[in-house]
Amino acid sequence: MSTAHDWIRDHARPWDDLQPVVAAAKTATVVAIGENTRESAEIDRHRVAVVKALVEEAGYRVIVFPDSANVAERMDDYVHGRRDDLHDVVRTAWRPNRTEANADLLAWVRAFNERHAETVRVVGNGPRAAEPADYDRVLESAAQDPDAVAALRERYDVIRTAHEVNEHIQIHHGTHPGRPFAELAQEALDIVRALPEPDPEAVGLAEDIHGFHANAIAARPDFAAVGRGIADRIVAAHEAAGRKVVYFDGFALTGVLSGAEVAVSPGKRFATAGWLLRERFGDAYVSVLLAFGHGTIRGGLVIPEAAEGHLERDLLDSGVDAALLPLEDGSWPNGARKLRIVAGVYDPAEDGRHALDLPSLRDAADFLGFTRAITETRMLES
Repeated sequence: MSTAHDWIRDHARPWDDLQPVVAAAKTATVVAIGENTRESAEIDRHRVAVVKALVEEAGYRVIVFPDSANVAERMDDYVHGRRDDLHDVVRTAWRPNRTEANADLLAWVRAFNERHAETVRVVGNGPRAAEPADYDRVLESAAQDPDAVAALRERYDVIRTAHEVNEHIQIHHGTHPGRPFAELAQEALDIVRALPEPDPEAVGLAEDIHGFHANAIAARPDFAAVGRGIADRIVAAHEAAGRKVVYFDGFALTGVLSGAEVAVSPGKRFATAGWLLRERFGDAYVSVLLAFGHGTIRGGLVIPEAAEGHLERDLLDSGVDAALLPLEDGSWPNGARKLRIVAGVYDPAEDGRHALDLPSLRDAADFLGFTRAITETRMLES
């Protein structure tokens, strides 16, 4: 029997025992919760439970959502009682964030803030991003030029679909109309700029729309720059509030990895936001990995058990069902592993392509939460 299997059985704690993470968080500045899928109801709920525990028991007062600054601003308004439309707030978020668990988290934070003078803020890990309503405002600005409106609508009707189904996922599913959305957005921007008296606000919105598509995954963004932007925003949120920060996202961003490579950008390794935050905060940056063994997600898609060489295979073969594994004492039997990343372009027929290299699990994460089987995330109904 392998040393890893023995170690897992000897060190496994209950999945819902959050006290080791809370204890580490009390002396930390930033805790990042990284998931190897955003499509699991079990992981979604568990991540929310961890965030609540860090707020209530370890004094965390900034929650960083993996979303744009404008979406996070609406969330912050909600948790501070400046608006009451929780459903609409969640439904305008990035699609993976439109879950019942996130709605529950925001409602819980609002109730917490009502009881405490020192409130919890919500911020985004990204800059302002274009939203569906922005397309309509640009169209309205061109109303005096019917030909321009028709040309804009021809392009915007195509590319605004990316706010419901990301462009790279449309490509993966074979539903993409053909031309890159960034090209169509650039043409629309040129049309707006060429109007006889272009509205400066509309030009700015058209620029945001172009930026949204030009920086989408389908346009092959620079993930190193993405990681730097996220790290900078988390540092800025901490410094602005003077309080501890909990951040959640995919583990390909939160894990402490100097040379991550993801399936949507093969051959381009990058330093993760987690790596940069570990450099900035040292041991005061705590990395939590949440992973799973197999399951069924969106549309009945079956995720098979992980193959040999994967961390999840070690966990499955150890016999544990759902467990928390503290890694910070350094005793994990090190050795390179792979970690499956199940995102929108995941294809079970190419399971091995969707793996993140982990040269050292102990360097990448301080805690590992594992659940054997998952089910589909519960989305907030329209």
